[in-house]
Amino acid sequence: MAPGRIAAKMAEAMNGEAAGGRIRLHAVASRNQERAKDFAARWNFQKAYGSYEELLADPEVDAVYVANPHAFHLESVVACLEAGKHVLCEKPAGCSRGQLDRMTALARDKKRFFMEAMWTAFNPCIAEVRRAIQEGLIGEVKNVDSRFCNRNPYDPDDRNYSPALAGGALLDLGIYDIYFAMMIAGFSPVASRSSQVRMLGGVDAWNSVSLTFGNGIATSFQSAMDLPSTGPTHDAVIYGTKGFITVENFFMTQKADVFVYTKEGGNESELAREIRCPFKTNGYEYELVHATDCILSGKTESDVHGFAKSEALCSVMDALRADWGMKYPWE
Repeated sequence: MAPGRIAAKMAEAMNGEAAGGRIRLHAVASRNQERAKDFAARWNFQKAYGSYEELLADPEVDAVYVANPHAFHLESVVACLEAGKHVLCEKPAGCSRGQLDRMTALARDKKRFFMEAMWTAFNPCIAEVRRAIQEGLIGEVKNVDSRFCNRNPYDPDDRNYSPALAGGALLDLGIYDIYFAMMIAGFSPVASRSSQVRMLGGVDAWNSVSLTFGNGIATSFQSAMDLPSTGPTHDAVIYGTKGFITVENFFMTQKADVFVYTKEGGNESELAREIRCPFKTNGYEYELVHATDCILSGKTESDVHGFAKSEALCSVMDALRADWGMKYPWE
């Protein structure tokens, strides 16, 4: 549903996994018939629909990947679930906790699988990073720093800067900073927070956030729509008492390096482990395979990125927006 840029990435992953016989690329739906036809032809879908309603009325459709802008997720997910379809919805699934709760409640009522497509949760490189931490290579984790900033020219009609389309850096980029830190902190509840924001046209163009989890691990991050990161990649550093881990492009990482300190004091360190996990296709395949496994085994909720984790993530973003006085037009 909604054949845009992100949908093309997922379609590429679907083609890469379809040979296993568990995924049938049946239909694509757009509000534009020609766009749907072009997408279907490019990515080997059998049917192309010029409306979402046609897709949901098709009895051959078992599950829907929702890929439209997040301001439309509630409407789309509700329609899919009401039609009896399983749903994998691009992140953030809900623009607020209230929206997310409506989705999860309906999924439970309809007994259909529903998952927020948080691909970072299934990243094999992050799994190896967490394994290195569990092995004690960097000692006790103290802090997670990250930065996810893109420099986009201001355009009030652009989705990224539109309050009506739930624009802003937090829901588009900062969501990854928060979730990455949550993963490293073992999803310990957030105990305290502080933040700064620079608003532009009703949305957060830039934010700087500090969170402390209940287990004492702290995170500091920045996300921005109109300022760049300091280098060509969006990186994170995990600091421990015995060393640190650098994670390149942390939200879609394929590369991390583990360093250990060589002296009791000082900054000297040496490389202890290189973690390299090249994607099989483009990184979307891991959440796709997981969702497929869940659906085919009769599960209605993921045991990796379940409702509780989506709820915790959404609640943090709600709290930050409340601190900033940032509301969407429908709130």
